Amino acid sequence: MTGAQPLLAPFAGWLVKPDWADRVISRAYDNLTPGQRRSIVRENPYSYVNVTRSSEDVLDDENLSLDRLVRLGAAALTRLLDAEVFAPTGRRSLYLYRLTHARGSQTGMICTVAVDGFADGRIRIHEGVREDRTELLTSHLLGVGATSHPVALTVRAWADSEYATLLDAVAGAAPADLEFGSHLVHHQIWTVPPTMTDDLLDVLSDKALYVTDGHHRSAAAQRALAQDPGNPSLSRTLAAVFPHSQLHVEAYHRVVADQNHDSIKDCLWALRSRVSYMGGELERVSDADGARPRHRGEVGVYAAGAWHRLTLPPPDSEAGALDALDVDRLRRLVLDPVLGAEELATTGTVGYVPDTAGLDELISRCEADDRIGFVMYPLSVDELLSVADEGGKMPPKSSFFYPKPRAGAFLRVLGRGATAHLSPS
Repeated sequence: MTGAQPLLAPFAGWLVKPDWADRVISRAYDNLTPGQRRSIVRENPYSYVNVTRSSEDVLDDENLSLDRLVRLGAAALTRLLDAEVFAPTGRRSLYLYRLTHARGSQTGMICTVAVDGFADGRIRIHEGVREDRTELLTSHLLGVGATSHPVALTVRAWADSEYATLLDAVAGAAPADLEFGSHLVHHQIWTVPPTMTDDLLDVLSDKALYVTDGHHRSAAAQRALAQDPGNPSLSRTLAAVFPHSQLHVEAYHRVVADQNHDSIKDCLWALRSRVSYMGGELERVSDADGARPRHRGEVGVYAAGAWHRLTLPPPDSEAGALDALDVDRLRRLVLDPVLGAEELATTGTVGYVPDTAGLDELISRCEADDRIGFVMYPLSVDELLSVADEGGKMPPKSSFFYPKPRAGAFLRVLGRGATAHLSPS
């Protein structure tokens, strides 16, 4: 489908200065636990985490209004701008972003994408979003006035594809402009030479793109544009486009509040009865290793200090891509009917823990809030793309792509809020 704007385009962004990189650049928001974000906010006023806080990241007030959160974010961005931690490039460019880790590397293109592309089918999504998070991020865009964490997209491209070959050619032509990170994940950024810009844009001109990380940021970009449709800076949003063959997916586990029972014993009895009736099974196991899913169809369950293995009822033989997924089957067969926790409609009853945070974090969250933990088996990239192609939407936080681009390396100025005195980029 042809849109009013080109789907992909270079932008005149700002880049963090190399000597500020370690202090400013932060891990992705959902790569950090609330405790880690609070610690960063307390100890490092120049981390970009300060710009993107939610209410759970602020210790002194549990009932922060959206307006106050936006004011805190705007003040944090003003602090960074006053310290001149970013340098405007003054020219429209594409960038390469490479992440190297123990399992390999992934290289993508940093650009802007047309926000209309999320609605007209050029960019496909696979997850639903929550109203509260979308509202916060929309207010952030409109009130803080900048974006730094790109929406992560993928395109079907193998290692020998023209797109992957072009990316490697750019990275091999010159040293990286910026390097940061650690021995766990090493990050590198290159500016794409003008002579190769059109080639990269052309090779993706007729390709479908898929959101892998940033569904809430995508939804917020659409909502912000709807509120100010004549604003050209809101008509595009920051994005990174990676070949699908280079991506790695981790599981996103659930921490769920039981709404229907007076005790864990009653809840487990109801859960066991329901899944047994439908052809599944719930059995007690000795430890977390025994509960961790070994394949699709298995879910680990942590409740009141004990571990169980849940075998989901088999999917219908005619199930579509979405209906066959563990995350959606768990939602439909367990979370909603047994626990009364409908994660598509209710906020606060389901929390999420990426596998990278470890099962100790899941246990801690369960014990602190009297919740039940569900340990998921990771989805595959192909499963996610199939759901998106069918137009399905998984529950929020169904997948966790790791590693992720970080926030604070780039700054795209929107010319409003804390950047009202600056020219949009």
